[in-house]
Amino acid sequence: MPPSAKNSATNSGSGGGKGCGIAIALVIILALAVAFAAWQGWQRLDNQQQRIDELAQLTQSSASQQAVSNLASRIESGEAERTQALNSTMSELRSELDSYRGEVNSTLDNVLAQLSQEQETDERDWLHAEAAYLLRLANQRLQLEGDVEGAAALLRTADARLVDADNPALTPVRREIANELAALDAVPQVDRTGIYLALNAQQERIAGLRLSQEIEERAVTSSIEQPPTGTFQRQLARFGEELKDLVVIRQHDEALETLITPEQESYLRQSLRLILEQSQLALLKEEQALFEASIDKALTLLNGYYDTEREETQSVIARLQELKQTQVQPELPDISASQQALAGFIENRFESRRQGGGDA
Repeated sequence: MPPSAKNSATNSGSGGGKGCGIAIALVIILALAVAFAAWQGWQRLDNQQQRIDELAQLTQSSASQQAVSNLASRIESGEAERTQALNSTMSELRSELDSYRGEVNSTLDNVLAQLSQEQETDERDWLHAEAAYLLRLANQRLQLEGDVEGAAALLRTADARLVDADNPALTPVRREIANELAALDAVPQVDRTGIYLALNAQQERIAGLRLSQEIEERAVTSSIEQPPTGTFQRQLARFGEELKDLVVIRQHDEALETLITPEQESYLRQSLRLILEQSQLALLKEEQALFEASIDKALTLLNGYYDTEREETQSVIARLQELKQTQVQPELPDISASQQALAGFIENRFESRRQGGGDA
């Protein structure tokens, strides 16, 4: 190859190498530029996304606030409506209550006015009513409890109320009260406590009394008028023969009992004590017949089984006979006349008012 051609080829190769290097450099620069531009774009996109998110949050927050505001507005509106309805209902109730109260007051005034016109109750009416109650209570106290002193006290209190009434028309009622007080004063006073203690003292004295020494000889009326006949009579006669040593034989026309045993003596004393306790119970219950019958039984046992020749026994018998004469239930007077008189006075008083009269 000629030298000129070799040089041309050499120059061409050298020029191609430089062009290739420049191209590579341009590619790198372009790549860097593209990368930078992409990074810038990415940054702008990211910033835009952040702004979009912020805007979305702001929008959402604004919507929430609006919703809350709307809800609060509805709540306030509902509360206002309920308050208004409640106030309206309360107003209606107050109006109805005032109307009802007015009707009640009007009715009450009419009733009171009617009662005032019909009864015209004054202080004397109350005194009359109180006196009538006291007289009724006095009758109950006397008839049901036999309390003479309590009945008299109630009569005096009723009379004092009639004195306060200061009405001459009540003079007949007060006259009856005076008569009834005199009748109560004439009732004999019964010292039930003293009589009860006296009976108790006699019980203690009887516990120390001696039985009769001849109790084993106490005679009983015989119903046998003919000699014993038959199997039963023969056995009874034989039994009497076997016990003849236990019986003291005296000249009597009556058969004799055997000796009393210690058990029988104890039973006798116990029976006498119970009989006297029965008389005490009759005293407290004001049962005259039972009181006298109980003391009679006690006297019968004392005369039949105790040594009546001893002074102690005679003293007990005398004291029991004295106590037997006690009136444990004296006859009580009738004190209902004053109550009936006052009831008639009150009835006439109201009757005269109904007929248009004045005070009775």
